[in-house]
Amino acid sequence: MDRKKRKSSTKKFLYFFLNNKIHRVLSSSRSKDEMIAWSYLDRKRVLYSHSQVLKNMEKAYSTTQVADLLNKHKVTIEDYILEGKIKMPQKVYPIGKPDSKWYKFMYSESDIMDIHEFILEAGYSKNVPSKAELRALLKHSFILYTKTETGFIPVWKAE
Repeated sequence: MDRKKRKSSTKKFLYFFLNNKIHRVLSSSRSKDEMIAWSYLDRKRVLYSHSQVLKNMEKAYSTTQVADLLNKHKVTIEDYILEGKIKMPQKVYPIGKPDSKWYKFMYSESDIMDIHEFILEAGYSKNVPSKAELRALLKHSFILYTKTETGFIPVWKAE
């Protein structure tokens, strides 16, 4: 009964960036300190040290997650890519069929910051978070707001 209520302390992830390459976790063993992943750019399975992956990886974000972070619609982000306004992110495809028509874009944190910079420079900045707010959202930090006479302003804890 208690096992059903207990939650896992480790957060599972499926996609990650390592050395600016998108990977998908195929199997992972903390006790053996090994992680087998599929490298999409190299089109092969690779073996990594589990602890080194957790230390050096960048989280991968889908188009929907990026749109939520930037307060934009998913189709707007896809239009920016198709029009060539932002660089094309890395694609994820079915592992058994690399030439499949189905694919999904995955974004690294640096890709998201580049998109954010484009949005601010292009003047589409309505309801877009500031750079500091976006960094806090990407790092899962708390964003605290304080009330002033003009409204609410964000404040951060010194690091």
